[in-house]
Amino acid sequence: MSSQRGARPLRFRVGRSVVPRTADRATHFRANGSAETRYVNVERAKRPRLEQRDDEDGLSSWTPFADEEGWEDVVDAVDSVTSVPGHHGRRRHAADDPMRMWMPHMSQFLDELLRGEGLGRHFQNPTCALCGVDALEFFRCVQCGPFLECESCARLRHSTLPLHTLQWWDGSSWAKCSLYREPGVVKQLGLEYQLGHHGLKCPLPEGPGRTITVIGVGRIVKVDVRFCGCTEALHHRLGHISQLLHNGWYPATVAQPHTCATFEALDVFRLLKVGCNVNVTDYMNTLARMTSATFRNRVPQRARAMGRMSRQYDFLLLLKRAGRGHVPEGVSLTPPGGLAVRCWACPDPERNLAPGWETQPDQYRFATFLALDANFRLKNRLRRNERPDPSLGSGLLYFVKDEPYKRHLRDYVAEHDVSTCIAFAALMQKETRLTTGLRVSGVGGCVCARHGVVRPQGIGDLQKGERYANMDWVFMSAVGGSNVKRLVISYDIACQWKQRLRERVKKIKAPEIATRLDDYELQFALPVWHAAAHETRCQAEMSLSHAVGVGRTDGEGIERTWAILNPMSWSTKEMGEGNRHDTLDNKVDQINFDKNIGETLARKMIIAIKERDRQVAEFAEVDESVEEPLRKEWQARLDVWHADRSQALPYLLDGKHVGLTEAQILAELKAAELVDLREGRGDVLGVKMTSVAFIKAGLQLEDQQRRIKNEVQETTTLSAERASQLDELRGGFYKKLPVLRAKAEEQREGDEPPPLAEDIRLWLPSRLTASERRAVCTPSLVSTEERLREGQCGDAISKLRGHLHSKTHLVDQRNANAVGQATSTRYGGLIARVDGHVKREAAKYTAAREAGLALNNDFAPKFQQLTDEDLRVYEEAESDAKARAELGRLGSARRARNEPSLKRGLGPVSWIWFVGGDGDQKELHDSVRVQWTKAKARRDRWTEEVAILKEEMRRVLRSIDADVADWEKRLELRTEVDAELAAGLRAYGLRQAAMLRRIGASFRARWSTSAAEGVRSVVNATSDDDEDDEVQPDGDEQMDTEV
Repeated sequence: MSSQRGARPLRFRVGRSVVPRTADRATHFRANGSAETRYVNVERAKRPRLEQRDDEDGLSSWTPFADEEGWEDVVDAVDSVTSVPGHHGRRRHAADDPMRMWMPHMSQFLDELLRGEGLGRHFQNPTCALCGVDALEFFRCVQCGPFLECESCARLRHSTLPLHTLQWWDGSSWAKCSLYREPGVVKQLGLEYQLGHHGLKCPLPEGPGRTITVIGVGRIVKVDVRFCGCTEALHHRLGHISQLLHNGWYPATVAQPHTCATFEALDVFRLLKVGCNVNVTDYMNTLARMTSATFRNRVPQRARAMGRMSRQYDFLLLLKRAGRGHVPEGVSLTPPGGLAVRCWACPDPERNLAPGWETQPDQYRFATFLALDANFRLKNRLRRNERPDPSLGSGLLYFVKDEPYKRHLRDYVAEHDVSTCIAFAALMQKETRLTTGLRVSGVGGCVCARHGVVRPQGIGDLQKGERYANMDWVFMSAVGGSNVKRLVISYDIACQWKQRLRERVKKIKAPEIATRLDDYELQFALPVWHAAAHETRCQAEMSLSHAVGVGRTDGEGIERTWAILNPMSWSTKEMGEGNRHDTLDNKVDQINFDKNIGETLARKMIIAIKERDRQVAEFAEVDESVEEPLRKEWQARLDVWHADRSQALPYLLDGKHVGLTEAQILAELKAAELVDLREGRGDVLGVKMTSVAFIKAGLQLEDQQRRIKNEVQETTTLSAERASQLDELRGGFYKKLPVLRAKAEEQREGDEPPPLAEDIRLWLPSRLTASERRAVCTPSLVSTEERLREGQCGDAISKLRGHLHSKTHLVDQRNANAVGQATSTRYGGLIARVDGHVKREAAKYTAAREAGLALNNDFAPKFQQLTDEDLRVYEEAESDAKARAELGRLGSARRARNEPSLKRGLGPVSWIWFVGGDGDQKELHDSVRVQWTKAKARRDRWTEEVAILKEEMRRVLRSIDADVADWEKRLELRTEVDAELAAGLRAYGLRQAAMLRRIGASFRARWSTSAAEGVRSVVNATSDDDEDDEVQPDGDEQMDTEV
């Protein structure tokens, strides 16, 4: 071998750049005269200079999508930026139907498939494709390809391919051929795979051989192996285990393993598990079918071993990717949450905020947004005779550390709360939820509300319902001593949970909880769609739509995370406690990784820029019509409310009350009538009752009639017990009827049966014609009924509002939590009961309004006709509703189970939510004020959204730079290791750093374009994802995510 100094420098390609390097060139001459030249002693690459985390990195002054040139030309295309790539729907033509185009060729395809069952075009004179020999026996390999080869070539090639599947031509068809000794197979090659040399010969193999079951990607194979016993075995520090691992086979046990799985098979199963929710039983059954679809009973059953191997392998990958192998004693010294994938876009002063961020304007850009919620689908059952099953990394990923959490819950004392809002199922069931046979009734979770990334230690098991003890611990663990100043917390029961929160967490004395809430400014909010179930004042006070500094955050991101995790409940329900935690941790880890590297921020920015411009223009139009004194008055009211939320709500009409209630009007009439009687002006009917008493008695009887009619209508099968109950109601009605019934009894024929209670006509003034009223009714009688009818209308509308809110809340709770027939039936009964109240109050209002109009054509004009469309809880159809919904769903292909569509709950708000007030002019003035306030809020929120997104993009790039710096620091941390391990540590660290640089460069290149170019690139990327496109992306642009 000769060696000479290279005359010219080598050029190595790194990404898209070429780096000059120097090396020695060595030439090796073989005995047959051939020569091989290769480069040795290659110059070590210089470590790139790390970017500084200050203004020198250019990010503080860098603005994404800064250039708005050409924006007007593409603004209409923003609607194509949907939440799910590949679904924007380009124009289709008749020729775009590949299935219809294929159908005429069906027979030709079938012929080609059958042609491959024989020798193909070599059926007359078959020869070996490798050596050209006209052999007596031919083989082909399923994995290598359908070319023919002789036995000698097949043996030589497959000595290093132990898991391939050979077929043997028996003279008439292809039959199974085993590479090894396998009973029941006609043709066997009898090979032995040499471990320690990757199938090549070993000068001193151990004997005798052993048969090992290997789980591969496509089949389960019994492989005859020999272990290495030569000097190479000295490099195998774990003996046979090391030989298996160096061969890419993971052993099922550490003592005399007889089952292994290839790293590739474990990787495939991991991706199927976290991406497609495939469980180990289904995966192994599939491999068994692929191995032998007819004789599956002959295939080794290794599901339990595969589950154990995959769990260990997955955890090792988590340690590897977190860099724990690069740190001395890194596995044992891993900090809580140290293996979790953290959100790149969330603020972290130590990693992604520029120096001096605390003094910068618009501090809302540096707030941490958190969303809390409970999920009762991820249950876990107790099993008899189960063995202890600890998690491999309790507290190191997303579930809280088990032991301290359980100690905290053992000291828990039942909470007794008085709800200041409506009765929530989460509060009512937190101590009473049925948990028979369950170890875990669900989980409580905490994610970053803007990006949906689960926080480290942000999930904890629930033992009963949604108890504060559980949610407080999860929340405090998820905050994790963050150094930001402001926390915005979205929770669907935040109005109740926030009360005495600081007092409760001070009682948590566990050293694992180092967070002190006194160090933070806390802002509580309700998720946008969950807020509809709250009382109106609660909605307005805690709505994310009105909160300053939150942009267009909807707080519903955690629901979308649950939607992705819920399919895992079918397999995790029966797992052991530790296995379940590890499985869900792996699933969450994949979710976080996907969200970090996704294009969500670019898509959000495009939508936000368009909507900001639109809302700025809309508010300017509304603002121009408002006089300056009014503008100052309304702005002052808004400022006062933001400073003190107990003040009058600027986002609601002042006239929210319906008017005097029926009871208040009755009290007024009684007082006035008493004065009249004392002064001798009052009317006494039949010297038995006053006008007020007479009308009140009639209205009570009318209410009882409506109740009886409803009971009759809702009774489908009249049992004896039900008939008795109806008779009791009718009897009670008759007892109260004597005075009003006397006239009817006089007019009824003697042989005519008495009418049913609900059919008796009550002779109130409103039931008479105008001429009859003038003849028989005193003026006070008519005016009394008119006033009381107005009170009835007001009462009915007020109760309608409450019942509609309750119904909406129950429907949302059913959609989110109801699992199984029993729970669904129970919710259905509750919803039907509330719906019955809605119908009764609607009927009462309609009857009262009709009676009032019969008395006076100008009766209470504020009370309008009630239709079925009015009996719904509408959210006001604000102009940015569609954009906000798309913004929230970006990055989540799966919509939350209880997330409403754009059509649900949006429309013109019914008059029943605005009835009231002191006059038309004041109502009009107040309505303009509310519209001005809401338009201003929309403009401000979208402006904030753009500013927050820009800051998030800067934080993503800084986070990537910090991760690169971390990997480069780890390269030299372990100095006590051997050279072989040191080389592996260095290679992996450099590969991770290079991958992160590519990701960061890709993000920065896409975000540094103009806004118009950003729209074009996103729309084009969406088009490229179409399933019918034939052009594949350039290989250089494919991101290497295998880490």
